[in-house]
Amino acid sequence: LALAACSDGLPTQPVAPRTQPPGTLAAISCTADVRAAMLSCAAGSANAAGTRARGDIIGGQRVNVFLQSSPGVYNAADSTLTTSVTVQNLLLQRMGSDGVTVSGVKVFFNDGPNTTGGSGLVEVLNGDGLDTFTGSNQPYFVYPQGIGADSVSAARQWKFKVPPSATRFTFTVYVSAPLVPVIVFDMAVSGNRDIYRMGIDGKDLKRLTVSTATDLTPTVANGHVVFTSYRDGNAELYSVPLRGGTETRLTGTSVGETTPALSPDGTRLAFVRPFGAGSRVYSAALDSSATVLDTAHVTAANTLVSSDAIESTPTWASSTRLAFGSTAAASSDIYQVLTVPGVAVILAGGRFADVEPAWSPDGTQVAFASNRSGDTELYLVDVTTTLVTRVTTRTGSDGAPSWLKDGRIVYTCTQGTSLRLCIVDPANPAGAALITTPNAADHAAAVRF
Repeated sequence: LALAACSDGLPTQPVAPRTQPPGTLAAISCTADVRAAMLSCAAGSANAAGTRARGDIIGGQRVNVFLQSSPGVYNAADSTLTTSVTVQNLLLQRMGSDGVTVSGVKVFFNDGPNTTGGSGLVEVLNGDGLDTFTGSNQPYFVYPQGIGADSVSAARQWKFKVPPSATRFTFTVYVSAPLVPVIVFDMAVSGNRDIYRMGIDGKDLKRLTVSTATDLTPTVANGHVVFTSYRDGNAELYSVPLRGGTETRLTGTSVGETTPALSPDGTRLAFVRPFGAGSRVYSAALDSSATVLDTAHVTAANTLVSSDAIESTPTWASSTRLAFGSTAAASSDIYQVLTVPGVAVILAGGRFADVEPAWSPDGTQVAFASNRSGDTELYLVDVTTTLVTRVTTRTGSDGAPSWLKDGRIVYTCTQGTSLRLCIVDPANPAGAALITTPNAADHAAAVRF
């Protein structure tokens, strides 16, 4: 019998990626009707996050992944049902790799197969093994490759033992796979600087902006990238979907706005505006169309502001808590505001130049660049104790840090006379490594899915 596609009854073509953010744990629920020669899969009920025993477990048929089978055969002589199944990755992250090691993709049986029509026991015949994912002794199939964003895997044959007395069976599966972290950055190609998206493994490079003017300093949250552009003659802020699409102008003043920073939930935007001989950090709410609203200085009663003080590079811990650089105390220091707008207090400073803060995902640390050791290196300051520790130690300037969700930091590192992107785990600073980009790159913003 021909086995129809595992595609919710739709034609067997790769499905277009959806715009929903990743993260749903809805199981992929499949039903095999042996007599009708149909295997249909759809999103099942969601499992609680606590059921995830390890690693990255992905559900959501036609949202995060798309399992699809070719026409298959039921062999009555040996009571086997066979089909070939592919996995399409609908996420922006490459599946099956952590950015260094390719370990492949596993599709594991969360429940079943269970006979729901007729009688008899249905079994998975040719699984690649049994392991513990959401439960013990769960069979799985391995796809030994990385699967890029929107790409489809090579087919893998699935075989079931189905007695003639069974007319229908069901099962639920999940995909288990590491995901390559994604970064957004600016890069100059043939003299034109634009915003790009890429995995930290150097794959899946996508150009997001297409202006012939300079676009730089991206920030990313909730599926949107905000960046500085000079396409209007002066610096203005624009946004573009993380997947790519229409570029939208957010600001339209004559003074110019630069170095935007989105809050983790994407509801607040901070940026820098000229003020006197210096600059000030402002905060604004964003509505659902990313329009900039209720712009205000981030510090209460304009504290720390003088006509020549330079405020720069804001970074959010949450939608209310922000840090930034300021020269208000005659040196370049890192300040934090616990509730925006509010009173700014010094977090790290002194006679050195402490600049470019970046708040850790858990809100306990701020990474920043400093010349405390002579060379410009990355440092961490503990928000509670204000203890400062050094992270990078190599020759050459390091700066513009941004935290990945897993606690690693991507940053700009000089290689000779060129600006490049590097990555470091603060727990293992000696393991710092270069991220491969086609050209010199700067201002990486980590995408925290």
